[in-house]
Amino acid sequence: MSMFKKLIVTGCTLLLLTACGTDTTNENEGSTNQPNTTSESNTTNSTTATNESNAVKDSSNAGTQNTFTTVDITNPAVSLTEAVNVFKEAHPDAKIESVDLDTDSGRLHYDFDGFDSSKEYETEIDATTKEIKENEVETERDKDESLDFSSIIDPAKAIEIASAKAEVEGLSPTGWSLEADDGKQKYTIEYDKNNSDIEIKIDAITEEILEIDE
Repeated sequence: MSMFKKLIVTGCTLLLLTACGTDTTNENEGSTNQPNTTSESNTTNSTTATNESNAVKDSSNAGTQNTFTTVDITNPAVSLTEAVNVFKEAHPDAKIESVDLDTDSGRLHYDFDGFDSSKEYETEIDATTKEIKENEVETERDKDESLDFSSIIDPAKAIEIASAKAEVEGLSPTGWSLEADDGKQKYTIEYDKNNSDIEIKIDAITEEILEIDE
């Protein structure tokens, strides 16, 4: 009887161990098969945040590029001489009183004021394509001084002279104008310093500094 009891006890123990092993395996399998929703959620949130951050950066960069676009007025594709010829072709009998080189929304252009015996002309010429953008004609005229392009210095020379002044050290010119006024032909070179304009006037024949207006 003693041996028989031992066999029964041993058999029961094995059954219990087998049952426990089966339950543990099932529990482990169940744990393995369950999707890791927390990890997937974190990954999705991280990707979304990164994309949104990149979009903000791209938008910021685009705005910066548009805001700080600069134009080199020292060496335009269309020279002053070429622009004068375009104006003369449009108005063969006209004399030129003034010329401006300026920018509008990053577009470089010349503005001419001219006149003949009966009319005044305001002509805008693209400094890249030579295209005439605007051409206004007025029938009344009160201008009587005109530029002599054969005797004036080149705009680049006028810019070089103006840029050597201490008042505009380190600045780039934003525009220039050339006009006949009070018996003189003179350049006005324009600069921007801390949102304030600085204008340097130069005699277009003698190269003399006439005035520095801050």
